Amino acid sequence: MKQLVLIAILTSGFNLVWADSSLQFPTTEEEFVQALQVKSSRSQRQAKGFGNNKPKGVKNLVKDNPKVGALIQFDFDSATIKPESYALLREFALALQGAVLSNAKIQINGHTDSIGTEAYNLDLSKRRAQAVKDFLVLTCGIQANRLTIVAHGESQPLYPNDTENEKNRRVEFVRVE
Repeated sequence: MKQLVLIAILTSGFNLVWADSSLQFPTTEEEFVQALQVKSSRSQRQAKGFGNNKPKGVKNLVKDNPKVGALIQFDFDSATIKPESYALLREFALALQGAVLSNAKIQINGHTDSIGTEAYNLDLSKRRAQAVKDFLVLTCGIQANRLTIVAHGESQPLYPNDTENEKNRRVEFVRVE
């Protein structure tokens, strides 16, 4: 019995290494706004054990940029966004156009699974992040200077890359300002 419990604990622990439990996948304007609001840096310092004193030189260490995942669907082996993802991108655009995020600058991170070579996946993630930016700018009217792109390819999976988990093939929106 003890061996069974130990196996269960080890198996559970392995999955936790890969999963980023804090990454949310919102689907509505309201959920995007809530997830991308900047938290007070004072409460972050207190949560990290810095107390009420003014810390010296730790501002960048405690700054956690809010981010969300989005399961944008693309044509296979392509950066063409599938029409079923348009509604999700429009919800994100509405969030960016609302009062809370109207001045926010967003970094669009492209991710892939490990099917294909590392170099190919890096390029594919860049093209897909660019396609998302283009959709937001050209279709939804978001200012291009508010959006940047970063390609990660297969280097930051949420789950082991020996599976074809769709959450490894994702776009992340990170609030950088």
